[in-house]
Amino acid sequence: MKIKNMTERITFYSVKSGIDPETHQPIHNQPHMEFSVWAEVPKIPIREFVDKGSDVGFRKESPTFLIAFKTPKEIQSNWLIKWRGKTYQITGMDPDYKLRDLSKISTQEVVNNVSDG
Repeated sequence: MKIKNMTERITFYSVKSGIDPETHQPIHNQPHMEFSVWAEVPKIPIREFVDKGSDVGFRKESPTFLIAFKTPKEIQSNWLIKWRGKTYQITGMDPDYKLRDLSKISTQEVVNNVSDG
């Protein structure tokens, strides 16, 4: 793992519903910050870029994040990730159980942005 490549800060959010303990009002889909980590956003290989040349879209709509294997909490697949002011849902996780070095997280941008509650 090359820590110098981890130059992007991402924040994990869980989405909660229920009763607010302070106001006793119902809350729906309220984002709750879980933790923040440094991540690497690898660039797309040239071959993949050329092969998908006919597809319209931007890489930032579905980035892949590489983070350290060990995190403060176990990441849940229904959590959201906030990066550079945009919110992403987790579409896949691939932890490296053999080397226990990195975890790879695939994401897709959420169209209706969740605010910082």
